[in-house]
Amino acid sequence: MNPDDFKQTWQTQSSQTHLTIDADLLLKEVKRNHRHFTAMIFWRDVREVGVAFLLVPVWIYLGTRSSLPWTWYLAVPALVWIAGFMLVDRMYHKRQAPEVGGPLSQYVEMALVQVDHQIWLLRNVFWWYVLPLAVPILAFFGHVAWNDRLGGWWTALGLTAVVSIATIVFAFVYWLNQNAVRSELRPRRQELETLLTSVQDETPAASP
Repeated sequence: MNPDDFKQTWQTQSSQTHLTIDADLLLKEVKRNHRHFTAMIFWRDVREVGVAFLLVPVWIYLGTRSSLPWTWYLAVPALVWIAGFMLVDRMYHKRQAPEVGGPLSQYVEMALVQVDHQIWLLRNVFWWYVLPLAVPILAFFGHVAWNDRLGGWWTALGLTAVVSIATIVFAFVYWLNQNAVRSELRPRRQELETLLTSVQDETPAASP
């Protein structure tokens, strides 16, 4: 048999080969994966909201004890905004569980909607998380530098160093979120889209 005949035979056999997957087993795996992802998102939100609310009294206590300028307290509404945004977002986008015994495509579609929303949330993290925190913190350091402006070059250097460090920290937080979108959420979305297309293609058409 020459190489062309071998290639043709292999392609013919490959086209006739079908991989059979247990639908119930696949449904259980999708459910398990979805529960794991939902739990991970839930506990992330719990940590973020809990830390934000916990920092509010701590922030006020530190400000009053050290007699810090009024700009120090600008971070309090920023923390409340972040916690409130996450709570409202979670309540607004709360999804009802699919019907018991529902088709696999229903679970995949629900998981796909959830992933899409997480991608939107992290891609816009600059507007609802980074910026609300960066503005009051930079305003506070600027206020402190202005009050100590008689310090001359030392004050300017100190302000530059603090602003640079804060910018690096906020940029790193933004990068972490965008990296999570690229390395985790987008691949997950592609897998769900592929699975949904496969399930829909294999669903028998309704009889007229």
